[in-house]
Amino acid sequence: MAYTSPQIAELMARRSALENQLAEAREKETRLALIEIVQKMREYGITLNELLGRKPSADAPQSAKIATVYRDPVTGATWSGRGRAPGWIAGKNREEFRVPVEEGHRAARSVQRSLF
Repeated sequence: MAYTSPQIAELMARRSALENQLAEAREKETRLALIEIVQKMREYGITLNELLGRKPSADAPQSAKIATVYRDPVTGATWSGRGRAPGWIAGKNREEFRVPVEEGHRAARSVQRSLF
């Protein structure tokens, strides 16, 4: 182990604290920018497809929203029951995680409303 003086240890601790503050400030700024973008999209009626440069096709079928079927009570993570089972439900009794049918449908609608 290399010898370090108390002054170096103090500077290293300060550096670590500053790096943490910098990461928090960047995260906060990113969240604020995202909120501003969503507000502007609402103000001008811009859809996500328009933002991404996609043009909806008239003959393209609209994909149906898939309702939440299972919810992890600890983290709140959800799973529709399609595809590979997430780690929090794999190998366990799925009935313990089942969401009432109406609640699952409301959750699918509220996610979209919360963003736009």
